[in-house]
Amino acid sequence: MADLNNLIKLEADQDGVWLCSALPESELTPEKFNEINQNDIYELLKSHGVKKYELRAIELFIRSKTGQRVKVANRDAKLEQDAKISVSIAKDAMSASVVIEPPFFTKPWPSEANILAALKNKNIIFGIDKEAIKNLIANKIIEQHVVVAKGKEPIPGKDAYIELIKDPDNPFEIRDDERIDYWSRSTVLTVHPGTQVAVKHPLETGRDGLTVIGTAVKAPAVKNVEFAFGEGLARAADNPFSLVATADGQLKNQNKKLVVLPELEVNKDVDFGIGSIDFTGAVRIKGSVREGFHVIAQGNIDIHGMVEGADIDSQASVIIHGGVRGMGKGIIKASEDVNIGFADQAVIRSGGNILAKNAIMHSKLYARKTVIVLGQGKKSQIVGGRVEAGTEVSCSILGSEMGTKTEVVVGLPPELLERDRVIKREIKRCEENLEKIDPNLVLLKKLETEGQLDDQKRLMMVNLTKMKFQIQAALESMKIEAADLEFQLGSVKDVGIVRVKDTCYPGVVITIKGYTYQVHTECKYTAFVVDEEAKGIKLRTFDAKAV
Repeated sequence: MADLNNLIKLEADQDGVWLCSALPESELTPEKFNEINQNDIYELLKSHGVKKYELRAIELFIRSKTGQRVKVANRDAKLEQDAKISVSIAKDAMSASVVIEPPFFTKPWPSEANILAALKNKNIIFGIDKEAIKNLIANKIIEQHVVVAKGKEPIPGKDAYIELIKDPDNPFEIRDDERIDYWSRSTVLTVHPGTQVAVKHPLETGRDGLTVIGTAVKAPAVKNVEFAFGEGLARAADNPFSLVATADGQLKNQNKKLVVLPELEVNKDVDFGIGSIDFTGAVRIKGSVREGFHVIAQGNIDIHGMVEGADIDSQASVIIHGGVRGMGKGIIKASEDVNIGFADQAVIRSGGNILAKNAIMHSKLYARKTVIVLGQGKKSQIVGGRVEAGTEVSCSILGSEMGTKTEVVVGLPPELLERDRVIKREIKRCEENLEKIDPNLVLLKKLETEGQLDDQKRLMMVNLTKMKFQIQAALESMKIEAADLEFQLGSVKDVGIVRVKDTCYPGVVITIKGYTYQVHTECKYTAFVVDEEAKGIKLRTFDAKAV
């Protein structure tokens, strides 16, 4: 709509309503009226409350382009009404708006007090926007819904919720840039006393709202929630909104409750689906443990299937119902007994006994007490490898018809023997290093006396001298330990015996309490014992007593 206020105006007298120019006669030119059209004049008349007008008169006024005074409407007292204020309230009563039907232009425009009175008449008492009302009056906004009051919306609260710090169903998160060790990672979530498992975020109450007519609008109800937990968990003593473990074990969802189980049960193989296991209690595995994985436990480890090139380590006992295929990888360790079906190319260490039902083939066994391979007849065989036991080795068959070299050592603690081997290797390595250093030092010292030692060679001489002193110090300490080990091994008084219920074949080498016996001829139902008087090993019957 063109700005008509500076071009034309309305006048009223007893004869009617007139359109005329608002410009001085000196400024009247046809060009001034080029931008005026019929719609602009209709809007002007409407804004001044003139509802009935002569269209032909308006057209004449526009075409003349002179601004000459033209009558466009008759005076009608019935139509010359005061302004009409209409108030409407939204269905939810959260807002109210005003629509003004304009007064005839000789009548007064409504005031702020008029509008406030209209609102009061509709019981609107809250959220009145006086700035909106002033703007409505100042700009004479007509026939438009103008919001002049707003209610206060309710502020929703927040439901209480439980945040899992340790989630047994999602034990670990993988970042996009993370390199994953699929053998070492585990889906078993282990916790310890004091480990925070979950946090409760308490509910937050909302705030009620208010409508424009002053009625309350209730905030949505919020829900509370409590920890769902069982054995091995409790609220922290210093924070009731914190759930912590009270025992070592596996964190698990059980019957929609978090619990800590002292024993871990795996119903399938330990492989990429489960991952390696490091557990604080006992572990029971219904399947097998596959190559490259490990199972570590503070309690007993019971494996119904096989162990294939994997590490098993228990602070108690290990039971492997199937057997061990070591494949030259992995090791089975237990602080107490190891009970297996069979072993092939395996390494087994036991702080107690090693018990096997079937063959031990090309393996290394170390037991603090006994190694017993007496199960199903001739299948109870030890062939190849090395077996060390503190007191006794018993089997049905020892060695093989092919003369496979099989070593059996009894009467000396395996841990002492192992340490003795390690010390001797280290002593040999140190002595070899000294043999390499000495000639170099001799050469460098000769160059020094001849004045031919540059800075680089001097630094080399200093480093080699320092290295020599360090090796000599370490060598002296190891020789002291080696002498002590030799004394311990020489003073061991454990009973030592090797029993073969069926056949012992040539190729077997038996050492009992430091005495060695090489089997050259096949023997049956035999026991190998030490004869202290003869300073050697004698053959007795299988049921002979150990000495």
